Amino acid sequence: MARPNEQIRHLLARTGFGTARPEEIDAFSGRSYPDSVERLLNSVSPRPFSATPDWLVVPLVAQLEQNLPKEKRDAMQMERRDDQRELKAWWFAEMLNTPRPFTEHMVLFWHNHFTSAINKVNRPELMYRQTALFRERAIGNFATLVKEVAKDPAMLIYLDTNSNKAGNPNENFARELMELFTLGEGNGYTENDIREAARAFTGWRVQIPGRGFRVDGLVHDGGTKKFMGSTGRFDGDDIIDIILAQPQVAEFVAGKLWQDLINDNPDPDEIKRLAKVFRDSKYELRPLIAGLLNHPAFLDPQSRGTLVKSPTDLVVGTFRMIGTAPDNPSLFPPVARALGQDLLDPPNVKGWPGGLYWIDTSLLPSRNAFMNGVAAAVEVQWKGDQKLAAQARRDMRNLPVTYVDSARVKALNAMPAEELAALVLPVPPAGKVAAPGGTLGSLLLDPTYNLK
Repeated sequence: MARPNEQIRHLLARTGFGTARPEEIDAFSGRSYPDSVERLLNSVSPRPFSATPDWLVVPLVAQLEQNLPKEKRDAMQMERRDDQRELKAWWFAEMLNTPRPFTEHMVLFWHNHFTSAINKVNRPELMYRQTALFRERAIGNFATLVKEVAKDPAMLIYLDTNSNKAGNPNENFARELMELFTLGEGNGYTENDIREAARAFTGWRVQIPGRGFRVDGLVHDGGTKKFMGSTGRFDGDDIIDIILAQPQVAEFVAGKLWQDLINDNPDPDEIKRLAKVFRDSKYELRPLIAGLLNHPAFLDPQSRGTLVKSPTDLVVGTFRMIGTAPDNPSLFPPVARALGQDLLDPPNVKGWPGGLYWIDTSLLPSRNAFMNGVAAAVEVQWKGDQKLAAQARRDMRNLPVTYVDSARVKALNAMPAEELAALVLPVPPAGKVAAPGGTLGSLLLDPTYNLK
């Protein structure tokens, strides 16, 4: 196994889950870097790789839950909790098994951008539909995505649009639409703009039984609104169109994608240039993302190892590299939750802050324990030393040691140390390459493994 192509390794690590498999890197062999970016973008799929849970295809029954007997309401709530857990497990299985990790990387990016939480929405089928929307529009048109998110049932519930009515408008969605989704906090709008936008979204409702979208004209405010310098009888779509006409939208989105793919400090001049490309394409995401992945800042070796892996990156990336397909993916969500990222349940409307938050003093001990468990599991599979199995299972939060593939571990450990380090780490190791689990175990415990 030859030393990996460092540019391709970096490309796949940043657009996947922080680590790339040797065979994934080899699949790009012989291609130029720009061609590799095109191949990667072409791999994005609007459909998941894994079969979805059975309960998602069961026809939704129109029932007014509050009119049901208490025992039936309680039973429905228990069933929902089970479905919530199954949905989280399903998404981990999809991330672990998909041959198209960039797709799921973007689904996770949009989940943290257009935030909703399953605990408040309380309808797992609606949260699945929202992530399915992110998958379908992953690198599509941002303007279309914003309008579809505004009418998405999970979002209508999460940000209280579903109860927004004329005469008593709820400002939650209008505020986050500008502050978090399109313009950035305090960037080009006023409190009065928020109030007027909230009026435009009155009457937007979840359609039952189809769980789609409708406008209830009885509670929609059809009066004249003054919004961002324009006056008219605006509805929600009009508000979004006015927002998207502001040049700072493209800069805001380009900046967030720069921080996701390149580093935490976007170059202001380059953001303006990339934003123009974005606006000129009428908000097509693919040219913007291609521009970022081909950007000199992305290719600069100094950009490697500058981002901290999220818990999802750490868990999924590690087990994609060294593991087998899990037969019980329900064990993975609690692991990531213990490390600070409960998928489908972000901490607040701003989502997970990322960066150094992932390795602060409250989360780092759990992260270190997890990686020590992984290194112990690697040694079990490498040497057959069963003494470490119990420790590995405890530190990995009950993930079975057998999720680490013995043949894969042995193949990786057979690589020269320098080549393996170039595969596993984004930058040279901080410490000596000698620890439990052979070279691989040592590299997994190196502090730089937390970076991508």
